[in-house]
Amino acid sequence: MLIIVLLKGVPARTTQVAQVGGVLNREAMDLVLNPHDLKAVEAADFLKKRVGGKAVALTMGPDMKLIPLMKPLYESEVLGVDEEYVLSDRKMAGSDTLATSYAVSLGVKKLVERHLHALDLLAETISRAGYSDLVRAKAAELYSSNLLPNRIYSELPTVGDSLVDRYLAGSLTPAAALAELAEEKERLSRFVVLTGIKTTDGETGSVGPQVAEGVSELLGKVVPHATYVEDFDVAPGGTSLTSDRRIGRLVQKLVMQLPSLLTISTEYRPREPGPFSQPEVRRNNYRGKVYRAVKWTSDDLWADPKRLGLAGSPTIVGAGIDIGKPPVQKTVGESLVFLKTSGLVGFEGKNYGPYQRGDLATNLPELLVSRLQADGFLGPFSYEMLAGELFP
Repeated sequence: MLIIVLLKGVPARTTQVAQVGGVLNREAMDLVLNPHDLKAVEAADFLKKRVGGKAVALTMGPDMKLIPLMKPLYESEVLGVDEEYVLSDRKMAGSDTLATSYAVSLGVKKLVERHLHALDLLAETISRAGYSDLVRAKAAELYSSNLLPNRIYSELPTVGDSLVDRYLAGSLTPAAALAELAEEKERLSRFVVLTGIKTTDGETGSVGPQVAEGVSELLGKVVPHATYVEDFDVAPGGTSLTSDRRIGRLVQKLVMQLPSLLTISTEYRPREPGPFSQPEVRRNNYRGKVYRAVKWTSDDLWADPKRLGLAGSPTIVGAGIDIGKPPVQKTVGESLVFLKTSGLVGFEGKNYGPYQRGDLATNLPELLVSRLQADGFLGPFSYEMLAGELFP
């Protein structure tokens, strides 16, 4: 199963609103992974253990900020994600939820079509080359690109009787092999998209459902969706999933045909995958993790520029308000703070900051703290600074 996890980078400390149109300047701010999206990663981990497949992270924004942000997800939540894709293009800048959903929907479509195309390439090779070793060579090429599940071709000693092995051994006719590839394409079309219920910088909770509508439009079939999902399950080999979602004091139990999209509630708690066949899950899995994020531009997505960025965003944003940093506790005479504004501070290959006057000097290496104190950047929090914060 293809499990697509939608993620977003959100401001870590401040809104930093641009002057025109209230557009967030994400390239100029520190970003963190939207905390609500961690539940989607946990749900993807459960789903992969339950039925097998691979978890693919998909995000949109400045690639130089998001790629480092997503890297730890390879190892998070036990299994983590297997691949990462970033939609990044100046043409996408300033997107509201509608334009964002359009671009992300194109990303989902491209991911699915990329894997379907791999099966088509293998089918074409079988039809053209017969029982030739060219079939194994093409399968090995696609497998090394993480595009074929183990049931089609595998180099793992624990996985036997792949389609290619059985075909080249003469156990399958070309017609039978092509029929199995067609069945695999049908399985691949039953993908699941997972995302958090909302983002901390927008709080609309609308992108998930809008992506479901966008993918439905692009694929020409209905992709049902459910929001605020607290629990869900998919039977191995099944064509539908069941989900529980809470609306106020009401809990709805839904049965949804695959493909489907779920926004995962903060109340979601991962559970054990239940009864499943480990060999079957292993056969549904792919080669492994691809530790290199892939960047797709609007040209890669064949996107309509009129539906991207500010041009494709009908939302009108009013004047922006800088809400500042979250509250912190500082003690006069004890807390070590920055005495003046500082840009990025480089130390032993890492960058820290930027910092404003009065920011706490936390999580900094001791040697860097000593250097900043010697240079007059750090000092104790004073009554004067306290008065300035209370009566700006």
